[in-house]
Amino acid sequence: MTLDQIDDFLEQVAALKTVTGVCGEGGESFTQYNLLVQFLRRATALGLTAGALTNASWVASRPQAEGRIAELMAAGLTNLGVSTDQYHQKSVPVERVDLLLAVCQEAGLSAARMETPPDGVMFRGRAAERLAPQMPTRPAEELASCPHEQLGAPSRVHLDRYGFLHLCQGLTLGRLPIADAVGGYDPESHPIVRLLLNGGPYCAMPLCRRPGVRDGTRICGCVPSLLPRQGVSAPPLPRSSRAGRDVRPVRATAILRSGRSRLPLSSWNFAPLPMV
Repeated sequence: MTLDQIDDFLEQVAALKTVTGVCGEGGESFTQYNLLVQFLRRATALGLTAGALTNASWVASRPQAEGRIAELMAAGLTNLGVSTDQYHQKSVPVERVDLLLAVCQEAGLSAARMETPPDGVMFRGRAAERLAPQMPTRPAEELASCPHEQLGAPSRVHLDRYGFLHLCQGLTLGRLPIADAVGGYDPESHPIVRLLLNGGPYCAMPLCRRPGVRDGTRICGCVPSLLPRQGVSAPPLPRSSRAGRDVRPVRATAILRSGRSRLPLSSWNFAPLPMV
C-alpha cells in the first residue's frame, strides 16, 4: 500500500465514527518501517488508537530496538504484539523476542508475547498445507462451529493491500469503500459465512468439490487437515457435485454486494494490513 492509500483508508475509518482503533499487521509490518511510522502518525492524528504486530525478526541489538520503539511511540504507537512459536523460532531466535519485550517494558509501552503451543495453532495459508498434516487428526464431524471468529457479529476485520476486507484471512466481507462493505454484510446470506454459522467447517466442506473449484486452494484454516487425502472422509455431497476427483478446498473469497447490515457497528475495530 502507498501512503495515499493508507490516508484514504484511515479517513474512511474515522468517518464511520464507531471504530476505536487500527493495527498494522502482515506479513511482517516492520519490513516497511517508514510506512508503518507514517501509518501510526496518520491514525493518531485522526483520533484512533494505533497498534502493530511483529515477529521481532528485525531486532539486531538493544540500541536499535530502543531507537525504533522510541520513534514508534512518538508516532502514536500504543501497543505492540510480538509473535513467536516453535516453527518461527527456527528463523527468528526467541532471544530477539525476549529483548524486544524487555525494551518495550522499560519504555512503558504495552506489549504482549503472542505464543501459541503447537496443539493450539490455527494453520492458515501455506502452513495449512505444510504443517497441518503433521498434527493429530480428529473426526470431521466435530468441527461443527468456528471457534476463532464471531462471524455473525464481527468485532474486527482485516484490510489487505488490494482493498478487500476479510472477516478471517481469505473470507471476505467486501471491498473498499468501508461503508459499502459494512452496509452490505448479511451473515445469513453470505455464501460461505452462512454455512460456517449453521454447521462450521464440516458443513462447508462440500464446496471443495463443486465444479469450477481451483485445485491448490482452501476454504479456511480448519478444513485442509480434514481432507480425504489425509485420511478423513468428507461429508456426503449432492450427486451433481460428485466428480470423483481429489479436489482441494476453495479459497473463500466470495464478495457480498447486497443485503442489510446486522452488525453492531459500535463494536467494530478495524485492523488494516498496510505492510503486506
